[in-house]
Amino acid sequence: MPEIEIGPETEGDNCWSYEVQVFDAGRTHQYDVTLSWSDYDLWSRGRVPPSRVVETAFKFLLDREPATAIMPRFDCSVIRRYFPDVDKQLPTML
Repeated sequence: MPEIEIGPETEGDNCWSYEVQVFDAGRTHQYDVTLSWSDYDLWSRGRVPPSRVVETAFKFLLDREPATAIMPRFDCSVIRRYFPDVDKQLPTML
C-alpha cells in the first residue's frame, strides 16, 4: 500500500483544505484536496479529525485505482461520482 502524508489543515468556507502526498513505487504524487463540512459529517459523524477522513478517502481511492489516476486537485465529494459506494464504504474504514 502506498504511503499517504497529509499536510497542514487550512479552514475555508464550509471546508478544510489539505496538501496530500502519496509515495508509491519510488514516486511522489502531490494533491490539493478539500473536504466539505457536510461530507465530513456524513462520513465520520464527527468521530475523528477531518484529516483522518481525507487520509481514509485516499486509502479508499488507492484500493481502487493507481495514484497516477487520481486528479491532482479535487474536493472529496467528487469521489462519489466515480465510486457511488463511497458513502457506505468510507465510514466503515474510519
